Amino acid sequence: MTLSPQNRALSRTRSGYLVAILVAGLFSQTSLAQSQYDIPRTKSKPAINGEIDEQEWDDALSISITVETEPAENVPAEVVTEGLVMEDGETLYVAFIAEDPRPEQIRAFYRDRDQLWDDDWVAIILDTFNDERRAFEFYVNPLGVQADDIFDDVNQRTDEAWDAIWDSAGQITDSGYLVEMAIPLNQLRFSPQDGPQTWGLNLLRYYPRDRETNLSVIPIDRNISCYLCQVVKADGFSDLEPGINVVAIPTLVAASSETRDPADGEWLGGDPDPQGSFDVRWGITQDTYLNATINPDFSQVEADVAQLDINQTFSLFFPERRTFFLDGSDYFDTFRNLVYTRNIASPEYGAKITGKNGPHTFGLLAANDESTSFIVPRSLSSRIATLADEKSDVAIARYRYDIFQNSTVGALITNREGNGYHNRVSSLDTTLRPTEQDTIYLQAMHSESLYPKQIQDNYGQAAELSDKSLAIEYQHNDRNWDWRLGHYDWGKDFRADLGFINRVDYVYQVATIGHTWWWSGDSFFNRIRFAADYDRTEDQSGLLLEEETEFFLNMNGPLQSSLFGLFGGSKTYWNGRYFDEQFNNLNLSFSPAPNLQLGINIRVEDVVDFANTRLGHSKRVRPEIRYQFGRHLQLDLEHTIQNFDIDGGRLFTANLTNFRTTYQFNNRSFLRVIVQQDDRERNQDLYTFPVQSQNRELTSQLLYSYRVNAATRFFLGYSDAGFQDDSQDSIYRTSRTFFAKFSYAWQP
Repeated sequence: MTLSPQNRALSRTRSGYLVAILVAGLFSQTSLAQSQYDIPRTKSKPAINGEIDEQEWDDALSISITVETEPAENVPAEVVTEGLVMEDGETLYVAFIAEDPRPEQIRAFYRDRDQLWDDDWVAIILDTFNDERRAFEFYVNPLGVQADDIFDDVNQRTDEAWDAIWDSAGQITDSGYLVEMAIPLNQLRFSPQDGPQTWGLNLLRYYPRDRETNLSVIPIDRNISCYLCQVVKADGFSDLEPGINVVAIPTLVAASSETRDPADGEWLGGDPDPQGSFDVRWGITQDTYLNATINPDFSQVEADVAQLDINQTFSLFFPERRTFFLDGSDYFDTFRNLVYTRNIASPEYGAKITGKNGPHTFGLLAANDESTSFIVPRSLSSRIATLADEKSDVAIARYRYDIFQNSTVGALITNREGNGYHNRVSSLDTTLRPTEQDTIYLQAMHSESLYPKQIQDNYGQAAELSDKSLAIEYQHNDRNWDWRLGHYDWGKDFRADLGFINRVDYVYQVATIGHTWWWSGDSFFNRIRFAADYDRTEDQSGLLLEEETEFFLNMNGPLQSSLFGLFGGSKTYWNGRYFDEQFNNLNLSFSPAPNLQLGINIRVEDVVDFANTRLGHSKRVRPEIRYQFGRHLQLDLEHTIQNFDIDGGRLFTANLTNFRTTYQFNNRSFLRVIVQQDDRERNQDLYTFPVQSQNRELTSQLLYSYRVNAATRFFLGYSDAGFQDDSQDSIYRTSRTFFAKFSYAWQP
């Protein structure tokens, strides 16, 4: 999901297609930067304890957050917020004095880092290269809980997985709350130079009460699609001397795992298996960084959220969580996802260099992989293929050049090869902003692949493949209107084994138009958007695969309520036949109390039964609840039930339950329990092939974590998994693991 930094509660992602727009418009853009601030240098270091001592902050520049940008449009803020900013050549210090006439309504809970989005929070946004394309963002809630991310204004993406090492503290007072931050400059990237720097800067406050209210230092013009081109400019940071910019992170993982087969019931394994790894992050210069790892720890401590995949034909996407791949990952982004690092499952080593020098942005990554897995895509389905016991080598290179005011051109090359196998992808891309409301995305791709006999035999794939693909999209976004036109041409033999491309052999064309109505927070609704969408998909031979019409409804109102509706129908091809599908989807969420969030998703549709090639009727309901007991204990429960009927009766019933409860002792440590159950019951008489009448999978995890900072952490946990089918009377546990993990960030 793409969330603009000035409004995380409201997603405004919209897409588009290339049309005839005068390129001359690219030259006419002017920066919308406001008048400059001067960031003072201090000789004293304030104590970061959530208590703002006037003498400690005497040297700081005072900046008031005076503008409400959501839900009202650029009106005076109803609460007073003062920001204090200064630096000492090594660290940026920021403090906030957030007044509140009703401090008992402040929403603040102890959480792990990067989990504060539903709380009150304050933030600083830093465009350190002053190129209006990428920004570092630092957030703190009233109890000192941290979050940080990188906002990419070119691709309109937010990378919340990025983690910096910095300090924060906060406390709630009788008149509001106080927050302090200390951000080491060696955690940022910027252009080294003599004399003062000029950075883009904004201070934000999120004030969630009956409405989700966003406050800013500057007005935000809804007629302008870019955000960073509107932030204020700040001078300072003269003659910086960040010193030796090296972070070394040794990690030790110890695990004891056992498995058993239902045939004999004997647990096997159980011997401790300690593994060590070593990671280094070196700032060669302040704008170029080297990451290297030996025997890297790519263990994923916390389980992915389970997804319901019954009656699905395409591979599911899971986010990257592993530290080595996350640092600087945005340097490899393109419009289409050609770099999906979870495809690199088990490397012995890895190295990458990422940097920006003036208009030049670049990234190089090299690694090996002890196992080789990738997506085998088709026009109507995809599968995961694995080369058993086959190693591969990985290389990725990315270059981007900034042109005009907010536009870019770039190239990407990925290469993966092993014994009798290789996949090479090359790509050229550009993002053009001819006006303040219009964006054009263009990406041309080409691949060459060689697959060994086991892939040829198991997946019906030719030994040698080569093809090209093209993606073009034009977007328009102003205050009230948005539209897009898109054309995607994916070659039948195009493969991107290091990316997440789970569909090929199709031509997709789409047109969308939407209108948004805005009201102030005094009205019942503060935003309503209605949109219509038409798209058509054919395979490369011209066979119609889908023709679809959709209507969208988005509404925001009281109790932080959000409603999303999707209604439409399609003519869908599957296995030699056409089916008339209809779908109705409604998603509603609201927060009736500061400690309670409720949501429900309902989807009712006539949809193809892909397993048996016939039309069925599906009802899917997913209620969600999050309840906070006091400031420390949080319960999250999500349950999905899907009933699928055909002529003749109920084909299947699927239930998926995700339960998580976390006791957060303080900002540093928590205890978490996770239970996930996937339960499926099928009517064997209604299937055209043999199936189990029941399949049930149960996984559980107990996890304790203690964190000093983003890289120095200790984990201790237990997990197990089991299943039940027609051969079992109850859940049969097949695996169990005890594990511990410790990582330490050492900085000279």
